[in-house]
Amino acid sequence: MGGSTRCGGGGRSMEEFHWQRILEFIKATVPFDGLGQDELRQLVSQMEVAYFPRGQVIISRGGPASSFLYFIQSGSAKVTLPDPAAEGGEILVDVRGEGDAFGALSMLQGGPAIFSVTAREDLICYLLPEAAFRELAARHPDIERYYRSSLARNLQAMRDSAQCQLPHMAGLEGVSLGAALVRSRVRELMSAPPVVCLPATPLRAAARIMTQRRVGSMVVAEEGARPIGVLSDTDFRVKVMLNAKSLDEPVVEYMTSPIHTIAPDAYAFEALLEMSRHGVHHLVVTDHERVVGVLSDRDLQALTGGSPVGVVRAIDQVTSVDELVRLHPSIDRVLEMLLRMGGAAREMLALVTEFNDRVTLKLLELTEQEMEDQGRGRPPLPYCWMALGSEGRREQTLRSDQDNALIFTNAPAQREMRIKDWFLAFAGRVVEGLVRCGFPRCEGGVMAVNPQWCQSEAAWHKTFLAWVLKPSPQTLRLGSIFFDFRAIYSEADFLENLALHLKEAIETNRLFLRYLAANALYNRPSLGFLRQFVVEKGGQHANQLNLKLSGLTPIVDGARVMALDLGIAATNTLERLEQIAAQGIIKTGLAEDLMEAFSFITLLRISLHLEARAAGEVPDNFLDPERLNNFQRKMLKEGFHVITDLQTLLEQRYQTRLLM
Repeated sequence: MGGSTRCGGGGRSMEEFHWQRILEFIKATVPFDGLGQDELRQLVSQMEVAYFPRGQVIISRGGPASSFLYFIQSGSAKVTLPDPAAEGGEILVDVRGEGDAFGALSMLQGGPAIFSVTAREDLICYLLPEAAFRELAARHPDIERYYRSSLARNLQAMRDSAQCQLPHMAGLEGVSLGAALVRSRVRELMSAPPVVCLPATPLRAAARIMTQRRVGSMVVAEEGARPIGVLSDTDFRVKVMLNAKSLDEPVVEYMTSPIHTIAPDAYAFEALLEMSRHGVHHLVVTDHERVVGVLSDRDLQALTGGSPVGVVRAIDQVTSVDELVRLHPSIDRVLEMLLRMGGAAREMLALVTEFNDRVTLKLLELTEQEMEDQGRGRPPLPYCWMALGSEGRREQTLRSDQDNALIFTNAPAQREMRIKDWFLAFAGRVVEGLVRCGFPRCEGGVMAVNPQWCQSEAAWHKTFLAWVLKPSPQTLRLGSIFFDFRAIYSEADFLENLALHLKEAIETNRLFLRYLAANALYNRPSLGFLRQFVVEKGGQHANQLNLKLSGLTPIVDGARVMALDLGIAATNTLERLEQIAAQGIIKTGLAEDLMEAFSFITLLRISLHLEARAAGEVPDNFLDPERLNNFQRKMLKEGFHVITDLQTLLEQRYQTRLLM
């Protein structure tokens, strides 16, 4: 320690360091601003003042846990982790300045310190000893919760710095992952300056410019550089060569429009997701609506070693189910490659969803055509293909089981059975096609081929109303799947109407939420009384815990209950938590912690699945926590601790004990 002096125990030292000023400083510091004057005086009497010169390491990662809570009176400190990608480098997690504190999380967790804390400049701190802090936290649980919430802030800062790469945050031994996609920015990969022309530029002139500049595309922009389209080699081959009457025609007639744009500071992974989502080969890079560059899928191929956008195009271009099935291994390889590249959980799950949705959409299209070609006709009425469960939430990892259903327009009673028979035959072919493309059947039969889950709009309304009016273990289980519905294909506002009907039913039957909340408490985090992991005692998964049931499911179920309570339409868990926090049911800090816990556990689960596939095994959700490093174990324990806070909130808000 640079040097310290005790604040209490002697009149001179108290006078020297103006303990009254220290008391006022602590009183103005969150979360101590709610303490009484006597309690504050008692705290200050136990504190010390310390000076640390610039560059001094105060807490060392891997060293002993902190013995003090440090309040920064002046100066600043940096919180860091070693950077595995650069020898001797570090990842900046956070910067703490005047009025901030550090050391609490280290004390609360015990064991070796996770982060290093170093003085960025000359630093003066007020130090509260560990014993005094623990005694205070025991009397005021809100203080402990406040400092535990720094977990979310630290993880988010790490994600901003390193995009939470799988090898560093959730990787397991034997899984080798690249980091280029998540560390590279668009500005580092784009072609700049861009080749730009005006809408009225003749095709002949555009071709000459592209040849001279040796580029495969050019941006068409209005005066002021606002982009309106892209003209590529493909446009010349497909559109100009076949349709142009003269090369003096303007490029605006043959460009690809509308364009898709991205910011120069976006990550390459985000660009890849955008290309895959829209099936485009080029993104126009804009800064305040001005063109600053062009990013092509070829620019990304150097990082990915393949063309995910090419696979998306291949899905769109297949003309038979057999062709789509033959494409299945390529889709799997691309998805696995992208997941190994790492990234934030939200973006990775979104990318998997994008590919899965495209496969399903293509199957729906091909099956409609197949039914017509075989004399069964087109769909007799408008319909909607619903994704449910993890697919409905956009939270699938690799090849999850199917969860789907079908809703069709109400029909006259005399025609309804015939119409339903057509849709059941149609759904049977789609479900079988999904099986052939690598999506296993749902063991519980939650698929559109099941007559229960292929119904008219009116029948679905009755089904949901019955579940709300008379909840049972079976209907609550079904609700946890069906109430995460999302349209993959829809010809009408079926799901908007269904969501409104469900909302009205719940508003008039609030008791249903109590049952749903009680159901959300069924799966508990695998954390014991002494903060030790609770693992399976024997059998195939001895000494392992289930990441899905003990980590993800409680968050998913809790978010669903509160979202339905508030009438939130979103089904994605992270989106639900954001909107729930915005409406004030849970504090922003708890919502952030839950989102970070969900993301971290998701990354661990993806690592498990990738490792199993690399070993030729069937992926499952069981993890031996001893295989994690110290940092990962601590993060998983903190995640489980946050889940316990969520479940306590559910118990209190919905008074679930009244059902016992």
